[in-house]
Amino acid sequence: MTGPITWFVFGALTAALALQLPLGTLRMPGTGSFPLVLGLVLMGLAAAEGLRVHLARPKAPVAQAPDDTGGTRRVMQFMAAVVAATALLQPLGYALTGFVLMLALLAVFGLRRWGVAAAIALASAAVSWVVFVRWLRIPMPPGWMF
Repeated sequence: MTGPITWFVFGALTAALALQLPLGTLRMPGTGSFPLVLGLVLMGLAAAEGLRVHLARPKAPVAQAPDDTGGTRRVMQFMAAVVAATALLQPLGYALTGFVLMLALLAVFGLRRWGVAAAIALASAAVSWVVFVRWLRIPMPPGWMF
């Protein structure tokens, strides 16, 4: 049951941090719209999963499976990176935050070749900036770079 609770708290934290960003309107969404929707959806899915787990509990006690601390640690690092990126989006800007987030996520997933990771992070941040800011014209926090 700790999984759904953890995901619910992560969704609530993401939604709370997104509320600090401009939300915009339905026609012109702001930078906080997408993270807010994702946080709310994650909270709803976590609540549904928690209810499903609670209702599916066996009547008789069952032996607990060993805890997967490596997997749990990786999920917690992933969530921490996303929360940190949401908090840093306004002060650092979209491009730099995207680069740092991708670099952190590649490290969480085990890519230890820092040159390759930096190249992938730089390319993904640049492509995402071009798509969202230039092509789709979604206003993103510029930060100090742009």
